[in-house]
Amino acid sequence: MNRTSLLLVLSLLGCPKEAPKPPENLASEARRALAERDRRLGHYQVDATSKQGDATATHTFVYRAPNRVKGSLLTPQPMTLSFDGTRFFKLSPADKKLEAFEMKLPAEKAALFLTTQFAPFVPEGYRTPLLPSKGVTATKVAHPKGPEAFELVLSTPDEKGHPITVTYALRFPSGDFLSKKTVASGVTSELVVEEEQCEQALSLCVPKVVVQRENGAELGRTTFTRIDLAAEVPNDTFSLVAPEGYAFEKHELVESAN
Repeated sequence: MNRTSLLLVLSLLGCPKEAPKPPENLASEARRALAERDRRLGHYQVDATSKQGDATATHTFVYRAPNRVKGSLLTPQPMTLSFDGTRFFKLSPADKKLEAFEMKLPAEKAALFLTTQFAPFVPEGYRTPLLPSKGVTATKVAHPKGPEAFELVLSTPDEKGHPITVTYALRFPSGDFLSKKTVASGVTSELVVEEEQCEQALSLCVPKVVVQRENGAELGRTTFTRIDLAAEVPNDTFSLVAPEGYAFEKHELVESAN
């Protein structure tokens, strides 16, 4: 076979393609991407306005690694939640009361508690998704904001045993949040990033506008009016002190006996 014929055969056969990675390898790769992204996003401050129907709320959120968070609802009714690494604080101006809770929960339940408490202040894309150690299926898909994305799917039963399926789309390979879809009891809920702010120095993007939908209809949206991914955040930001005239109460957060 002459050289011309050989080249023709090779061009028809095409170049060998890389074998697709097994789902478990992709899931591990996605976890590594999220961990690295979380490491780079070490401290920041954001201000946001959320609208749902005729209701509007404004808040600010501050984060500093490791595991220090503070969210302040400014309107319609002021309230501040904070965690300084060991204590959870709740400041209620309407009641003129500051409560401090010593964290005595196991690590996994403490993480779930904090995620639940601070979820209204900061959407997916600023916090790392809580993924179980097993049961996550991962594939690589085309995505208009990608151009490729990790698609992570996990299914868990609700309290009645009915399935809940959650699907994350995360930009490949950076792990930036693009969307989250939850299907439960015939209802499809979605969080979709409509606009982003990208930081070249950190090699990541964060949401600027996030839209919430239910069965395709828009329920609300959150717009981040300030995004400072290099904010200097002192440690004492998160340890709250009762203002003059406020009551102060101390509690412990412990695991239920049930």
